[in-house]
Amino acid sequence: MKVIFRSSLIAFILSFPAVLVFYHSWQLVSWVNIIFYIGLIYLVVGSILLILSGHFFTAFIYSCKRFFRIASRKEQVIQEVEGRRIRTLPVRTSYPPSKPWIYAGLSFCMVSIVFSLGIVYFRQ
Repeated sequence: MKVIFRSSLIAFILSFPAVLVFYHSWQLVSWVNIIFYIGLIYLVVGSILLILSGHFFTAFIYSCKRFFRIASRKEQVIQEVEGRRIRTLPVRTSYPPSKPWIYAGLSFCMVSIVFSLGIVYFRQ
């Protein structure tokens, strides 16, 4: 949790010079865009961690192997003759928690949306 807080604080601080790098002039709208992009990056990282920690790909690969093993008549005959059953053991890996990444991304996106709405409504 400290790592996410620290990295989001660093990203927030680096968002100010990033405006100058990407937009070549500092404007509030450009800064809000950069904040939103940072939030999207955090959301994508959190979503990838959520998918990987949920073992989606392990279950998908296992069910594909099982389907093709059952669908293939040749493989069934080989298994019956040899008297074996193919078992795949899932590899257990630990991933960092995805919730802090998603919360950080949502907070960056919400801040940018609030500032965007403020810019739109108070400029008139």
